[in-house]
Amino acid sequence: MEQKEQNKWEEWAATLHEKKEDGSQFIQGDDVQDKKAVHRIFEVRGKVNTVLGLKNVDQAWNSLHRDLKPRNSRRTYLRYASILILSLLLSGATYWLGRYAQFSNNSYATISSPNGQITNFTLFDGTNVWLNAGSTIRYAQSFNRSERTVYLEGEALFDVTKNAKLPFLVETGLAQIKVAGTRFNVRAYTEENTIETVLIEGEVHFLEGSRALVLSPGERVQLTKESGAISKARVNTSEYTSWHLGKHHFNNESLSDLVLLLERWYDIKFVFESDSIKAYRFSGVIDKERSLDYTLNIIEEINRVKFERKDDQIMIKAK
Repeated sequence: MEQKEQNKWEEWAATLHEKKEDGSQFIQGDDVQDKKAVHRIFEVRGKVNTVLGLKNVDQAWNSLHRDLKPRNSRRTYLRYASILILSLLLSGATYWLGRYAQFSNNSYATISSPNGQITNFTLFDGTNVWLNAGSTIRYAQSFNRSERTVYLEGEALFDVTKNAKLPFLVETGLAQIKVAGTRFNVRAYTEENTIETVLIEGEVHFLEGSRALVLSPGERVQLTKESGAISKARVNTSEYTSWHLGKHHFNNESLSDLVLLLERWYDIKFVFESDSIKAYRFSGVIDKERSLDYTLNIIEEINRVKFERKDDQIMIKAK
């Protein structure tokens, strides 16, 4: 009997994405009792559907909701409810659901990449996004219908699906990046003093107040928050985008800026013993696949600083 129950639920799970059947043949009579479990399933369903934008999944779950009937088998239901959720996750394929995108009361969805992680996902229009550690993207429920606007705090690499009639916009608070379809990187961390965009392919319009700059492939535009100064230069784009592969290139970068990256990538707090060492300059490459201890040892060997672990943080001292 147990095997028969398992087969029935697995068949239902298999129909959730393609929805070739209405599902009613699998859930009949007195099949489900645990209302709390049902409520939890629908919470997860909302998160999955928000992220993946699968309309057929929504229809499948509505069918499930109609067909649920009371039953005296809570344990069996809970066991196979996990199969239903898993089938939805697998149907998304391109999005890791470690941090859900969930619509809030004002109809905005939020996708966050926490410290220690780099997140890759696909928006409803097919645009591929890599979100760096400590970054967040928001977008309206109307995304890809009346507009294609995302709000970025942090850093993201975009591979935008072309749609000349519906431009893709990235809002950073102080500046706006407008494209029709292209590949580019935007860095706009709140705690940093600059906002920058690097163009890999296509064309980008960088808008700030009444000022507008057009970028060609291989160019970077940088806005300094305090002074409002804008500069444009040709760069090696791979040095600005390799972070999505777990490698960060830095050239004459201050120790204070480098520490911000280490905190995000390794999810640990650093404390300076003295403000004077924050201005030390560094050049090199950090590989996220390497351990934090390995990275710190390399920095110590070639520079005038040393690191000491103390409880759950790392002290930075001058040699």
